[in-house]
Amino acid sequence: MTALRALRLDLGSLVMAALGVLAAGLAVWATVDPGAVDWGTVSFVLVAALVGLGVTAYGVRARAATELSLIAALAALATASRVVFASLPNVKPVTFVVLISGVALGSGPGFMVGATSALVSNLFFGQGPWTPWQMLAWGAVGAAGGLIGRRGRLPRRWELVAAGCLLALAFDWFVTLWMFLAYTARTWPALLALYAQGLPFDLAHVAATGLFAGLFGVQAVTIVARFRVRTRVTFVGLEDTP
Repeated sequence: MTALRALRLDLGSLVMAALGVLAAGLAVWATVDPGAVDWGTVSFVLVAALVGLGVTAYGVRARAATELSLIAALAALATASRVVFASLPNVKPVTFVVLISGVALGSGPGFMVGATSALVSNLFFGQGPWTPWQMLAWGAVGAAGGLIGRRGRLPRRWELVAAGCLLALAFDWFVTLWMFLAYTARTWPALLALYAQGLPFDLAHVAATGLFAGLFGVQAVTIVARFRVRTRVTFVGLEDTP
């Protein structure tokens, strides 16, 4: 099992190295000859490489099965919440769930909850070139949550509300960039027009995330942190006895 795991890590490292080299080459090409570059493809490769780097960095160390199970459960909860609220335009509890996951579990697990939630929920909403952007954006939300709750700190309610609102807006603005790079002339007026057009939906996302954080944030972090403590396993060696 150890040899098999090492082989998987080596293959993953080779794939990530290849993606990194390709991304770097595309970035150089874009700098040398911007007019000849397909910015949709370039941005897709760069973002996919960053997502892969984050996943690979998390998988370098051996992780307990209990931690992985908790990540899977939270990602399933985030996916279900997105499906349930699909009829409300851009009301996404996913951002709230990912944020409290990062606060309670740390930046690494928070990133994995966010990236997994985007990938799995898009099985219902449709996969496309936007998926890596959403994976990276929600992964960054989880990682930011880990910074807020570092060393087991329990943030106050207003901190969770403020962080949720800012991260929800940052998520929407970041994902909008793929439309800007892939489908516009890449000018400032085009970017501002996209942001202005999506502003009502962005505000709905911000308001919903702030509301969830204000009503349930502290309690949710406490519950997830409690599950983390209860599922943590410590192996203790027994001394030899005659």
